[in-house]
Amino acid sequence: MNRKIIGITMLLVFALTAISGVALAEEKKTTPKFKQFHSLVDYKFVAQYAKMPKPKGVMIIDARPYKPKYINGYIPTSVSIPASQFDKMVGQLPESKDTTLIFYCGGFACGLSHKSAWKAEKLGYTNVHVYAAGFPDWKKNAPYYSVGLEAVKNMMAKGENYALVDARPYKKYLAGAIPSAIGIPEKQFAKKRGMLPIDKAETTLIYYCGGYKCALSHKSAIKARYLGYKKVVVAEAGYPGWKEMYGSSGGVEVQAGEVEGAVDTEWLLKALKENPESILLIDVRDPEEYAAGHFPSAINMSVDMVEKKAMEIATDKPIVFNCSTGARAGEAFYLFKDIRPDVKDVFYLEATNDFGEDNSYKVHPNK
Repeated sequence: MNRKIIGITMLLVFALTAISGVALAEEKKTTPKFKQFHSLVDYKFVAQYAKMPKPKGVMIIDARPYKPKYINGYIPTSVSIPASQFDKMVGQLPESKDTTLIFYCGGFACGLSHKSAWKAEKLGYTNVHVYAAGFPDWKKNAPYYSVGLEAVKNMMAKGENYALVDARPYKKYLAGAIPSAIGIPEKQFAKKRGMLPIDKAETTLIYYCGGYKCALSHKSAIKARYLGYKKVVVAEAGYPGWKEMYGSSGGVEVQAGEVEGAVDTEWLLKALKENPESILLIDVRDPEEYAAGHFPSAINMSVDMVEKKAMEIATDKPIVFNCSTGARAGEAFYLFKDIRPDVKDVFYLEATNDFGEDNSYKVHPNK
């Protein structure tokens, strides 16, 4: 009997030893290889500061690389000071050493935020914290996050499934907007929410307004989440940032044709194939003609309507008028230029166009 008890005891000892060994191995795997900062905060703590208007006395800092991490998604109102550039960018930290500094990076396994926090404390900052769960935790819990304009430009170029929304007052939108944007002022959100896409699960809503100090895009983003949209982001740099980075035409340089006011046909065809949203193409034929076939990205506005609504036509990207032979397109061009001589990027297509019912087309330049 004693031998059996001794045998069972030995087996239990071996089993416990094996289990503890596995546990130690797992612990070793998950133990960070960096020195953790002593003050760790959670999502709830960060959320009280990551909002607009931006609270005073607080700076949220993204310690990840600016590209591609920060521009593709960051905690609202946070600034980019990569850990690798901390010593060079230390001047961007606030002067007051009492400022609440919250560092974050890519999650529990990321040591960049901890590294920066230790440096900040060594510089004399007395209220330093690390959001150890980082951006992955923010995306999981927050109603929205922010992105850089570079990411927006990339989505345009790839033709991804997105809806860009200008939350500024409509007059601001008409005076200039980011290419492909629709105007839904934050104050008119309830009235104009029908303009938002039907698909609430897959379409990414990108809101923007008047720059980093503008709260309209943030308010609209939260309202969109309440409506059930799952993918909502804010481009905090807004239209001022877009103009600074890409120009009012979104960085699109139109190649003119030989005839005054005409666009180069080959250039236009290439643009329509590669990036149709970079141009505002206006078909000035009658609605019946337009319905029978047109360029896929063109909107319809007869010559008469161009004259009546010239002041309402957005000028945030190059405008190209087209018709079936170039005659009415040229007429619309000169009418528009007479009414709005200040607008430079306006052209018309001097060509004969054949449209199919499926919106296929053949373009023959007029000689």
